[in-house]
Amino acid sequence: MANRLEVGSQLAEVEKQISFETMRRYSGETGIHAEEDAGKQKGLGGALVQGGQLVAYLNQMMTNNFGEDYLRGGDIAVSFIKPVRAGDVITAKAIVREIRPEGTGVRVMCEVWLENQNGEKATVGTASALTKGQPREREEWD
Repeated sequence: MANRLEVGSQLAEVEKQISFETMRRYSGETGIHAEEDAGKQKGLGGALVQGGQLVAYLNQMMTNNFGEDYLRGGDIAVSFIKPVRAGDVITAKAIVREIRPEGTGVRVMCEVWLENQNGEKATVGTASALTKGQPREREEWD
């Protein structure tokens, strides 16, 4: 029997290898999000992954776990606390912090973050999905 989603449940993670290729695909060929020298000239120590790209990884994780329930009724709010650069491996993670009735559904509130290969948090925040009725079972997440 599948485990029900409950407070304290960890969601299925998403891992991404960051490269200049992925950064340029998202941000274009020039600037602080694509060129090491441009980031250094701006005093950033090198090129940085664009915040929108990082949020996209968290959105992917939430969509993988909640599907249409996240796309139609979800939200996300984050803070960027550590730079992410080419060569980093980033893992999107989440823990369910609250499950509460909302309208005819259930709001699943999650603490979300991106963690680098050293176990350091780079982006932190909250995200939620509005499910129709009971939260999905774990076996449905894959």
